[in-house]
Amino acid sequence: MEDYLRIKLEGVEGSSDDVGVYATALSLQLRNVDLPSEYREAVSEKQQAAEDITLAKNQRLQLTTKARTQLLSAREEAKKINDTAINEAEVLLTEAALKAEEIEISYRTEAEVIRGVKEDLGLTSEGVLAYMTTRMYSEAEGLEIVAGEPARLGRQNEL
Repeated sequence: MEDYLRIKLEGVEGSSDDVGVYATALSLQLRNVDLPSEYREAVSEKQQAAEDITLAKNQRLQLTTKARTQLLSAREEAKKINDTAINEAEVLLTEAALKAEEIEISYRTEAEVIRGVKEDLGLTSEGVLAYMTTRMYSEAEGLEIVAGEPARLGRQNEL
């Protein structure tokens, strides 16, 4: 505004159109400047828009942070679940391998006992089966044996 006033009062050097009023402007002091209501509303709306933009940016940052936190939490939970599943699978596999080894050793030992009985007592295959039947009967709890006439209670001749 001061520059515009200087041109009006002093004129422009070298211009014949705007020669001014032959006065010198030293300073400009404004009092009681009334701005148009449209200008005040525009400034107010611009300030409100700037505040809304800042608020939206802050909300976006908060939501992004919240989403990242949830993502990290979900990844950690998934990792825990996966680790637990892997550990449980390894335990089950180890237990199964040990059980299989136990069964194998049991059958191997049983086979060695039967082979030893067959060799020590000089039994045939039928004799071994009779031995195993007798052993099974002796280990069975609550087993009642009923023999009718004529019953063959001994197998000595077959051994």
